[in-house]
Amino acid sequence: MKLVYITKRKAFTLIELVVVMVIVGVIAAVTLIKWPGSSLMLEQQADRLKHDIRYAQNLSMTQGERYAFIKTASNTYQIQNTAGSVLIETITLGSGITFSSLINLPNNLVAFDSKGTPYTDAGSPGTALATTASIILTQNGQTQTITITPETGYVS
Repeated sequence: MKLVYITKRKAFTLIELVVVMVIVGVIAAVTLIKWPGSSLMLEQQADRLKHDIRYAQNLSMTQGERYAFIKTASNTYQIQNTAGSVLIETITLGSGITFSSLINLPNNLVAFDSKGTPYTDAGSPGTALATTASIILTQNGQTQTITITPETGYVS
């Protein structure tokens, strides 16, 4: 007589599969909620603004004329020479990004002389930036701050 052994097949049950799918779904939902998509756009826009301010400073030093970053609206700025005869570029910030404030820039601009020194107005000789200036960008409650150092005009 031959003995037959019945072996149980090992596999996942339907309940186990459903539980795993629910856990994966919860983890995915939490990850998507915390995903920094909008902050990445804000950070990229802040980097662009830093570059444009440095560009205005570089133009001033190489051309021997004053160039400036000028905030023209809540979400728009220009790079131009302070004589107003050469407009380099008008830039509109990304969707939902605005200037929340400009600190220590009373005329909504920073201009640079031929040595790269920052000024708070377009006059000649003008008013040199006396304390660190800050430009704050906002999107959906998140902020990015750009600072400009007096004397050197270092932008960070």
